Amino acid sequence: MLNRKDSYYYHQKAAANSRFHSIGSVATVIGVIVMGLAMFCVQASCEPESKYHRATIAPSRVHLETGEQEKFKVVMVATRLMAAAAPKEVQWGVNDIPGGNETYGTIDEEGVYTAPSKVPSPREIHICATVPESANPHLWATVVLGDKPPRYKSVRIWTAPVATESATAGHMTDPHGIALDPKGNILISDQRGHRVYRYTAEGEYLGEIGKGGPGTEPGQFKEPRMVIADATGNIFVTDSKGDRPRVQVFDPEGNFLRLFAPKGMKPGMILRCHGVGFDDQDNFHTVDVDNMRVNVYTYGGEFLYDWGVEGLDPGNFNSPHGLYIDRNNDVFVSGYYGPTQKFNSEGDFLLSFCPGDPPDGSVYFHSLTGDKWGNVYVTCRTSEGYDGALSLGVDKALSLMKFNNNGDFITALSFTAKEHRETSAVVGEDGRVYALFKGQDEMGVEIFEEE
Repeated sequence: MLNRKDSYYYHQKAAANSRFHSIGSVATVIGVIVMGLAMFCVQASCEPESKYHRATIAPSRVHLETGEQEKFKVVMVATRLMAAAAPKEVQWGVNDIPGGNETYGTIDEEGVYTAPSKVPSPREIHICATVPESANPHLWATVVLGDKPPRYKSVRIWTAPVATESATAGHMTDPHGIALDPKGNILISDQRGHRVYRYTAEGEYLGEIGKGGPGTEPGQFKEPRMVIADATGNIFVTDSKGDRPRVQVFDPEGNFLRLFAPKGMKPGMILRCHGVGFDDQDNFHTVDVDNMRVNVYTYGGEFLYDWGVEGLDPGNFNSPHGLYIDRNNDVFVSGYYGPTQKFNSEGDFLLSFCPGDPPDGSVYFHSLTGDKWGNVYVTCRTSEGYDGALSLGVDKALSLMKFNNNGDFITALSFTAKEHRETSAVVGEDGRVYALFKGQDEMGVEIFEEE
């Protein structure tokens, strides 16, 4: 198995040495060297020099009025024995539209953004910079039109009584994780009900995934925690409690396919998996709360590598719970007691944000999710009240906090329900936030849309 930390230069040098020893004439050697240099130059023009060859964008967040301008700048950050520098190429866009448009504003080749003449809906706008030479080729900055934070409105909510004894068809006892399948249906894992259910976005019950539980046979569940569906519709469930924690995979219809990641502390094993995600190679990532690490597997379940160190220093883990992977394959991990941290794909620490904020702010962070523009949504609660409703105005309870890809706070969302336990959420391609909550007597899903 190749070590992902082998550098590009090492392979180039090895290839060049192999050619050199097999060549019998000086002319041929020169020809091969010239060809190798040409190939290197072509690849170097579009590939990052190393995982540390990263870019940043500034300003990261700005409030503007209609018609105002702001210049954005991309810089290749300094690395060992290398000064910061301007990138060779930057492709600018607004909300993923090259150059932008009249609705969301325009941006020129120099990075000068001009806000639209009318306030669009939503009024949170994403400046997008693509830097081919960077290890993180996708950069985002946030423009908010007006001086107030963006707002979300509730567009749909459905609730059901919490089952008091055992879970039955569509009636849950302890909803824990939420996901969307490619058709827009909602998947919910019921931890103490030992089941995974599927609903329409309107709350209509569609059926179960797998064979239910509790049980340890393939396809059965014992306290499933989190669930996620890939682009093909296959469903991954972290069955993460009891004597046989594991990851199980089901087809789009809910039929069992395979399982991997047995119980234990050795590499590739798990104790209590929570947050899950896929990178752009469809490798499966999961954060293990008790082993204090991130495990990475192939799509088929073969263990690749892990990273993470228990501790309280920057880059260390203290009860890691949430995981989200952005388009750069950067990995965000939220600690249950804070903060949320950002790493590259190999686990190198990049930044930290969203710490605990007692006595009135959030101190527990159960999960996180993200959207296509790299924004991160952290579910949160305080230590007071019914599992800690965090005050956000009169009779409101802050439930999620939204940050941009650089860790800047953007806005907060609150459930209609005044009381709720720890929550989970997922964001659709359209930017809608599907948030799962459980109160003392009822559970439900609330769908939010940015105004």
